[in-house]
Amino acid sequence: AAALLAAAASFAQSEYNYQKRSLFEQLPIRGNDIVFLGNSITEQGWWSLLLKRGDVENRGIGGDNTFGMIDRLPDILKSKPRKIFLMAGINDLTGGQPVDTIVMNITRMADMVHEAVPGCRLYIQSVLPVNTRRLAYPGLKGHNPQVRALNARLVQLCDAKPWCTFVDLAPLLSDADGELRIDLTKDGIHLHPAGYVIWTDYLKKQKYLK
Repeated sequence: AAALLAAAASFAQSEYNYQKRSLFEQLPIRGNDIVFLGNSITEQGWWSLLLKRGDVENRGIGGDNTFGMIDRLPDILKSKPRKIFLMAGINDLTGGQPVDTIVMNITRMADMVHEAVPGCRLYIQSVLPVNTRRLAYPGLKGHNPQVRALNARLVQLCDAKPWCTFVDLAPLLSDADGELRIDLTKDGIHLHPAGYVIWTDYLKKQKYLK
């Protein structure tokens, strides 16, 4: 029974991914737009409303990982966006991928961006920790040390590539124990609207959207 449930969940996720990608094909990004690329944490952000601008495109897909984003990136780059805000890695970690593999995939995406659109700035946003007290998904527990290790590696990646900027969101949304603030999450991993307000206020304060 457990195997059947897992297979059904996997099928549902792949079908959802396909439907979202089909929708994106019908809604092409305009040249010079700003793109938010990621998984469900990105997908659930109302970026245009939060940022009060019409040149922002949401390309988050719930359940996606760095392998899926590598596959999706060429279509995004065809439109020549001027900025990409990437958040990726938590689904890879919970799916059993090692930090080295995730860093390799994000490095590949960084190189793809620079090769296809040399003037595009890539903002690699820190992976957010989870809140273990509120987690609705027990399988996600135990990954916060890997989240911290991954973020440290992403800092190094951005230091090595002049077209990349590391956006350190995790401290803004974390408690004293380094977990996602319980008042900002509904299920231990996804954010309440207040979390997105903190996120976008920081992007504006740092002038990353200019």
